[in-house]
Amino acid sequence: STASPLPPSTFSFVYKAFPAKVNLASITGGTDIISLFGAPCPLLPVRVGEIQCAGLGMAIRAVDSLSGESLPDPTHPGDLICIQPFPCQPLTFFGPGGDAKYKAAYFERFADVCGVQGAVWHHGDFIKIPNPATGSLVMLGRSDGVLKPAGVRFGSAEIYNILTRFFAAEVEDAVCVGRRRATDADETVCLFVVPVAGRMFDDELRSKIKSVIRRELSPRHVPGVIEEACGGIPKTGNGKKIEVAVKQILSGMDVKTNASVANPEALEWFRAWAETH
Repeated sequence: STASPLPPSTFSFVYKAFPAKVNLASITGGTDIISLFGAPCPLLPVRVGEIQCAGLGMAIRAVDSLSGESLPDPTHPGDLICIQPFPCQPLTFFGPGGDAKYKAAYFERFADVCGVQGAVWHHGDFIKIPNPATGSLVMLGRSDGVLKPAGVRFGSAEIYNILTRFFAAEVEDAVCVGRRRATDADETVCLFVVPVAGRMFDDELRSKIKSVIRRELSPRHVPGVIEEACGGIPKTGNGKKIEVAVKQILSGMDVKTNASVANPEALEWFRAWAETH
């Protein structure tokens, strides 16, 4: 699997539809490294919702997203870093200013952390390691898409998993982002949903979603805004949700639509919504 976090429901589907001997390979890595930080392993058990282990040669850690310090509880969510050079690590970016751009992309965020002197690779993924003894990972989303209302940090994948698990018959798709404009004292979690064909979005569905999120996660996870995404969910050509652009638009930033957006009309709908709300 790739492009976005693989929800637990998909693990269940795969093992109902295919033989148990299939090794479901949920992964995390990147085109830039042509490799994986979190990888499959046929010698280890597949745990629902988890990536099996770190890739060979990958000294990955989850650290506090603000300070880069080790997490007080190793099972808490944090930013994915790699504290040692790895075999497939790029050397620079091609073209003028390549070295400076390369360092800015990966090495400006965290330095002198986890007992390592100097800058370390920051990949931009928000993860948690549910059990350090097994070494497995749970993908929570991109770091720049992390939701943080009232200082509580969580990934959009947690909200998507609830929708997939409890509202598959009512919600076809969704995007969940944080909104904080210059005049806002705090961030508001905004959830936009696309109802299943033939299903109307109404106050009853909105209330049900809030209730289930509160019960299954916490009151802090409940979105302050739940609305229908009448223009659809903006995505890239390979189907990845464009959360960051939606977040920036809702927060009052000027965002240019580029060629990677498969359905630019969806972003235009969010621009119009932001102007009136």
